Amino acid sequence: MRMIAVWAGAFFAVAASGAPAAAQYREGTPEVLAAPARAPNMRAAQETRSADDYRRAGSPRIVVFWNRELSDRIANDYDTVLTDRGETAVDTAAEVSRNGRYAEGALVTTRDREVRLGRREVEDDRRDSLLDESREWELLEAFQSRLQSNGLVLVDRSLAVRAIAAAEGGPADKQTAEMRGIAGLADLMMTLTQTGAPDAPLGIRFKITVTDLDSGQIVTTLVAEGEGPPRGPGRFVAGANGFEREQPPALDAAQAGANLASDLMMRLAGKW
Repeated sequence: MRMIAVWAGAFFAVAASGAPAAAQYREGTPEVLAAPARAPNMRAAQETRSADDYRRAGSPRIVVFWNRELSDRIANDYDTVLTDRGETAVDTAAEVSRNGRYAEGALVTTRDREVRLGRREVEDDRRDSLLDESREWELLEAFQSRLQSNGLVLVDRSLAVRAIAAAEGGPADKQTAEMRGIAGLADLMMTLTQTGAPDAPLGIRFKITVTDLDSGQIVTTLVAEGEGPPRGPGRFVAGANGFEREQPPALDAAQAGANLASDLMMRLAGKW
């Protein structure tokens, strides 16, 4: 009994002395477990590989057709339009007119008319947007920024067309100016179009096609909704009825644009 009391006294003396916790473990034993290594981000690795392939291919210039397709029309069709614009004003006469046509206080109507003769394009390659203007800007900005952050060179379609049309002896027809413009300032053409999809997060499904302007060969086509990679189950958080799975935030236009660009980069890996 006396031996037990001695050992007990010695234990409490060590505990009360404030000795480091490490002194209570065997030598060579780690104090805490090392954090497990993170799984490699395969998506980021594929984006990087695609960007490297793009640079090795000489960084081809890409003209962007946003919500517009290149049709097979070789010339524009126009209608002759007669525009009749008029303005009618009603006022009250302040006095009797000289010829006696109206008396003081009578209602007087006047009309200004303008007739103009001009031309109007019958068809256009533009498609109606399914996003309001503000969200469309957010999506396009995020899409282009993600591509440019990977080093892609993007060419503005409108500038390419106007630059050719404004040159001396440039074509007057828009279709001809468009083809000469994009062929002169770009190597690849990217078209982005959209269609309604009630089951998609934004209610829209996107189609992106990349074409080689030199050969006419389609490099790739991507159909996606901007969701990005599948998300794993959320963590458990306190809710109204106890702990429940945390719901991911709703997809907004900017995130959808960045996801579309990332999906496209992955699709283009090894195809530049």
